[in-house]
Amino acid sequence: MDFDNSSPEEIIHLAEEGDFEAQYNLGLMYEMGMGVKQDFDSAYKWYLKSAKQSHPKSQYNVGVFLAIGKGVEKNVMLAKEWIKKANKNGYSGGIF
Repeated sequence: MDFDNSSPEEIIHLAEEGDFEAQYNLGLMYEMGMGVKQDFDSAYKWYLKSAKQSHPKSQYNVGVFLAIGKGVEKNVMLAKEWIKKANKNGYSGGIF
């Protein structure tokens, strides 16, 4: 699906249906305040749903949120685990 041309409502619907790419995009939307009100708690929630389905960029973003305490309680040890998972899943930005 071309998420660049999708409405926020379409992305929300797909994310709620379990689409891990839509969940990642919804996390990004909440993190940046694109089409929805900026909300780091919601961004983390959607990144985590996608990350649990092995989406590498979501895994990395969960790690970053945990590392700096963005939308979630800071946890550096858990952050490292998620960033390592992202790296194992091919996300080159995920080297810790």
